[in-house]
Amino acid sequence: MPPETQAFISIGSNIAPTQNIICSLELLQTMPQTRLRRRSSWYRTRPWGIENQAEFLNLVVEVETALDPETLLVHTQAIEQRLDRRRTLRNGPRTIDLDLLLYGDRVLSLAHLTLPHPGLHQRDFMLIPLLEIAPGARHPTLGPLQALRDAVSYHQIIERLPRPETERLAEPA
Repeated sequence: MPPETQAFISIGSNIAPTQNIICSLELLQTMPQTRLRRRSSWYRTRPWGIENQAEFLNLVVEVETALDPETLLVHTQAIEQRLDRRRTLRNGPRTIDLDLLLYGDRVLSLAHLTLPHPGLHQRDFMLIPLLEIAPGARHPTLGPLQALRDAVSYHQIIERLPRPETERLAEPA
């Protein structure tokens, strides 16, 4: 098996969010050559982009994977499709949104994948949960995420939530 890389994935939903997030966590644990290592608390957040829609639930997970970034993206998009993700309105309501935030210290700019995630340094709902599980994490080009978090000007997190009881049953190894 190729060497493993630490990657962080943001999970968000505002359509049946508890159910869809729990399903996505279960499906993430079935990805080949990938182990779910840690996950943040859940956060209730204001919508990004289109504000006239339901609030979101968001969290971040850490995985160790031997998959390359593009293959990891294919697997996360397959989970989105399985959970009926529709890309009809940019930043609109969604059953599930899985965004690859960081993949080791890799910097990548392709038509379908940019690493680190281009909005990571602007969105507290990505930065705060990521820092919760990886306090020393660094952006490969901008530096410590802690400093980036302190510079965020638009705050979307409304509150940190306890994990739902059903989600606690599927703790990673």
